[in-house]
Amino acid sequence: MRAATLALLCLWLAGTVSAADPKIEDLFAIASSGKVTVRFRLADAFKNGDLVQALQSGLPTSLTYIVEIFRDRPNWFDDDIARARVEVICTFNSLTREYLVNYRRDRKLVRSETFTDLAALEHAMTSVEEIDLFAIGKRKAHKLRIRVKADLMRGWVMYVIPWEVSTRWRETRVVPTPEAKP
Repeated sequence: MRAATLALLCLWLAGTVSAADPKIEDLFAIASSGKVTVRFRLADAFKNGDLVQALQSGLPTSLTYIVEIFRDRPNWFDDDIARARVEVICTFNSLTREYLVNYRRDRKLVRSETFTDLAALEHAMTSVEEIDLFAIGKRKAHKLRIRVKADLMRGWVMYVIPWEVSTRWRETRVVPTPEAKP
């Protein structure tokens, strides 16, 4: 009896974890003049409604993107170069019916925007383009890779166990641009 209960509990937990399946898509990184620009989007973040419900409750709701650049070394440990933390924090003002979105890079405020439309807010929170995110100096861009993951929100399993909703890592190669010769 206990084994059957445990098996049903495991199936239920697996179903709740995979119900919302957000993922990083359209990841692109390009190197120009010793700097790397990264662009990507988070798909299916608003799909299950939990994020919208959290936003409309008035509590600050954030999406945190972890972006890493590294040199890929086959058959050996990767050479980590740098890591950036991009946070998109949204707060709903119930009096004005506006969403205030703050963009932070490595815990420093970059810009703020205000939205009234939920679709525009979703696009602003899930589409990221960080220009000159990493300085690579004289490193060869074609040997570098970028990886990204998103931390969406904290959930609770059985109202007791804290559980972080995150995407899987997604990675791509940095594309070099041909430099103009003088």
